[in-house]
Amino acid sequence: MDITEQYQKERANIELNRSFDWSTFGAEYTAAGEPLGLMTVQTWFDLLAVGSPLITSDVPTVESLVDYIWRNSQRHTDRPLLRLWRLWRLERRVIKELSNSETAEPLLTVTLEHVKNSIDEFPLSGGAGGTRTTNSLSQYSGDASMIDEIAHRYSLHPDDVLAMPLRKAFSLQRVIRISTIPDHKILEPESLRAIKSTYLNQINNAQE
Repeated sequence: MDITEQYQKERANIELNRSFDWSTFGAEYTAAGEPLGLMTVQTWFDLLAVGSPLITSDVPTVESLVDYIWRNSQRHTDRPLLRLWRLWRLERRVIKELSNSETAEPLLTVTLEHVKNSIDEFPLSGGAGGTRTTNSLSQYSGDASMIDEIAHRYSLHPDDVLAMPLRKAFSLQRVIRISTIPDHKILEPESLRAIKSTYLNQINNAQE
């Protein structure tokens, strides 16, 4: 598959996933026997707070995989005894799958695909109208800014934003910024930029 075909295929995949964001359908993920739901804004903030390797692109540990899968599991529960039992069983399954080369790769692949799908729509700004950066400490966190941006625009309670699927929240941020900030530019999803970067590197290498 050449670069153009790869780009068009990835673009079509992104457009399909965007249509899922607002429908009752969506990509299905199962990791270590757990059906994964859509990552919420709250889960995203929690994973950032604990420095999850699945988010920071570090090598995931058994503990971080169990934590990530559990936080996003459709069978997540806060009932203490049931929670402990399900976590224990999940940890056993993760350890078992990681110990076998035939199951370790699929487990890591599906988990990382779930991460990628969840954060693909992050509204990274670029060009005119983008956010200015300074060396001064911000008066508020990016988390608070995200919640306020969506809650204010759509008259929602902050808790409603926290419970929102992350992809949907990122999509709304894109719409808000493009429609309210003059000449605001948002970069393409990282996967498309990576394909373009590979293409440019191939051209540069061929010219050397």
